[in-house]
Amino acid sequence: MFGKRILVVCALASAVLLGVRCDDSDDSQNNFVTGNWRIMSVSLSGQSTGLQTPDAEIISISFQNSERYSGTTSANTFGGNYELTGGILTLTSFTTTEVADTPFAGAFYEAISAAIVPNTTYAEFDFSVAADTLMLNFSDSGVMRLQRQ
Repeated sequence: MFGKRILVVCALASAVLLGVRCDDSDDSQNNFVTGNWRIMSVSLSGQSTGLQTPDAEIISISFQNSERYSGTTSANTFGGNYELTGGILTLTSFTTTEVADTPFAGAFYEAISAAIVPNTTYAEFDFSVAADTLMLNFSDSGVMRLQRQ
């Protein structure tokens, strides 16, 4: 009888440890996108060529472990909350200052708008990370390329 109890306790402890390990996988996924990124190019759906960032212009975005993000363009700041689920990055909220900006920043804001899921207020991107490059795919064929800073 005592041996069966130990076996049951060991089985329960294993299940708990496996559950904790599964939860850690979400943290490792966050590690792929957390940090500071520079928007290098924006290709909107239906465009044959995308806009490359001008050398002197920096649009940056920082993803924190707390599922918050913030960033800057030449003239504005923006931020909000995000979630990662599988290969999907969802901006669950997005706020920005509203000062006239550069054409490249305009393309960035247009990409965020194009990624908004119909009848919602959030933007979804399929994402992939390779080395120091983060690719955000949206809409039919839109893509933003970011480089880790």
